[in-house]
Amino acid sequence: MSIRLMISPNNYPYTHGWGVYPQLPTELGKRRRSAKNLLGFMDATPGVKPSDWKYSTTVLEATFRSVAGESSRDWFTLSNDLGQPSRALAHEIYEHLRLLKELGLRSSETARIFDKLADLALPEMLQYFRETTSLEDPRPTDIREGWCHVLWSHDRPERVLVGAVHGTPLEVASVLDRRNAGSRHGVLAAWHVGDPDWAASQIVRTFGKSLDQLGLMELSAAEGIPVIKMLTENAVWKTIVRSPWRSEEHVEPHPAHADSDDILIASGP
Repeated sequence: MSIRLMISPNNYPYTHGWGVYPQLPTELGKRRRSAKNLLGFMDATPGVKPSDWKYSTTVLEATFRSVAGESSRDWFTLSNDLGQPSRALAHEIYEHLRLLKELGLRSSETARIFDKLADLALPEMLQYFRETTSLEDPRPTDIREGWCHVLWSHDRPERVLVGAVHGTPLEVASVLDRRNAGSRHGVLAAWHVGDPDWAASQIVRTFGKSLDQLGLMELSAAEGIPVIKMLTENAVWKTIVRSPWRSEEHVEPHPAHADSDDILIASGP
């Protein structure tokens, strides 16, 4: 079953766009504590409390589910703080954490999953997260340029904006907010792409509409947000950039495979 957001989100209290809210201090504290604990469990660091096992794995499962499903108000913020894992990678980690929280800390299956998570660069990702969210001296996040995205605003929930740019989704959303006082544009989905111009041409080919000066086209949300996401994802798949956490030997799966129910092949015009 798909974990992706299926309908227009509830963006209350409307102070930021969907996906780009800052992490709430309480949630950030839980995530930082859980990241530290899981790193300790994986490294067998002395002093990590076994009683924190269930808590930490549950919190991190929800964290990666949020990124993989694009399903929380801060999902894109979280993705950036984690070093921008691809949706497929976030989903793979989420699935392992979902299993892990039901196991005992010292079981042989737990050790096997630890090895898999290490291969997926989870320890490096969690350390990066702790550095980018440090209260004393946060490490700057590096939002690479060249994106395809699906944007949305609560003031016009009946539409979505699909496009590709050489910059970032945050830059485009900021321009839209300045043009429309009171609006808060956010990110329903986003993919780092190697060739934004080619991605734009494929979006035009798929949906049969032209792009405006910001590289966006307007589509009706009534067409179905999951359908729009998957048609866009399929259209630009060949130029989606490998997750920075993937090893050179690892073949990035087609993004649709992150959710078995999401497989939908885009047709030509």
